[in-house]
Amino acid sequence: MLVDDHQLFREGLVALLALDKGLTIVGQAATSRQACAMVDEVTPDVVVLDLTLPDGDGIATTRELLRRRPRTRVLILTMHTTQFFVRKALAAGAAGYALKSQPADEILEAVRVVARGDTYVSPQIAPPTTEEAAGRRALDAGLSALDELSPREREVFDLVMRGLSNQAIGENLCISIKTVETHRSHINKKLDVHSTGQLIRLAALQGLVSQ
Repeated sequence: MLVDDHQLFREGLVALLALDKGLTIVGQAATSRQACAMVDEVTPDVVVLDLTLPDGDGIATTRELLRRRPRTRVLILTMHTTQFFVRKALAAGAAGYALKSQPADEILEAVRVVARGDTYVSPQIAPPTTEEAAGRRALDAGLSALDELSPREREVFDLVMRGLSNQAIGENLCISIKTVETHRSHINKKLDVHSTGQLIRLAALQGLVSQ
């Protein structure tokens, strides 16, 4: 089953997976809600799932799909390349993490690997940086609330850490300034901060920026 809100990309995946006669597309969904409603009906062996969906994120969707059908294997197929999302996806129960930037034959192989019961992580995923390793140690110690952020909120968070304005963040992510403000409000609420300064200090404590 394919879950991605871009129809053209889904059509490309259909054409790619058709190259393997052992694979059959049993369903397609554009949203998390559609995927969760469909999974019981089509009972897929593998779900190829985008990380950013219009009505939610792929991490929460992975958990719900596996709650409904524990034997289903989930392959995250995304543009996000950071260790942060890889860890979140695997911790949620995903069996694989591939990148949309990979060659077609590698994506096809990722589906095959997950389908046969093995774990797949894209070779393009870089090893964790010193900062990410420090963040992981803090997370393992129970000190980080960043794990509560959705993929889109994490994108906004990272751009705030880079010093971008709301307008620049909106242009970078192709979303409106109002949507950026909404995401920032959600981020502040989840992390229990009330200013950009507090947000930066929190990130510094997690090893994500230099103090």
